[in-house]
Amino acid sequence: MSERVTSVAVYVVVFAALVALTILTVGVSFISLGGVWHVVVGMGIALIKGSLVVLFFMHAVHSPRITWLVIGAAIIWLGILVVLTLSDYMTRGLIPHLPGH
Repeated sequence: MSERVTSVAVYVVVFAALVALTILTVGVSFISLGGVWHVVVGMGIALIKGSLVVLFFMHAVHSPRITWLVIGAAIIWLGILVVLTLSDYMTRGLIPHLPGH
């Protein structure tokens, strides 16, 4: 099986995109957004940055299907953990006067 080589120019463009997204994250932190929009925008930018790192710097772009299956399973597992954690956190106030809450 032949190895695919990614050019240095691609890495420079991805690095520039990561720096630009980091600056965007800092810029958004100074903007007054209502409600949970800071979290939504921040997580969206973090998702894009994480995807770029996994695809290019971890060489998932040219990986076989089994690697994509493992990445998908990890994303699903992370989603389950986040949903379970948020379901616990969001329902803490539903039972009043419970010790530990």
